[in-house]
Amino acid sequence: MNTILFYWSKGADMRVKIIKIIADCERQHDPCYINIISQKLGVSSVAIKKHVDLLIQEKYLSILNPMGKPHYLILTKEGLKILKEFGEK
Repeated sequence: MNTILFYWSKGADMRVKIIKIIADCERQHDPCYINIISQKLGVSSVAIKKHVDLLIQEKYLSILNPMGKPHYLILTKEGLKILKEFGEK
């Protein structure tokens, strides 16, 4: 599935950028929400949410506060593997 989500599909580049932004937030011990990602990428929250929903569904991201609003996003082990695959530590 990595090949389709992060290499071949139309939104592959955007999903890699989302993973990297969340990792950056985690390194700085800052919360990461859809609106933060949207602002950093200059893309609508609706567009980011579609990518985030897919990444959650495929277990690359997780929501730390499932009952809260906004959702606090974190990388899963699978998300960390993708990060390493694209040259981040």
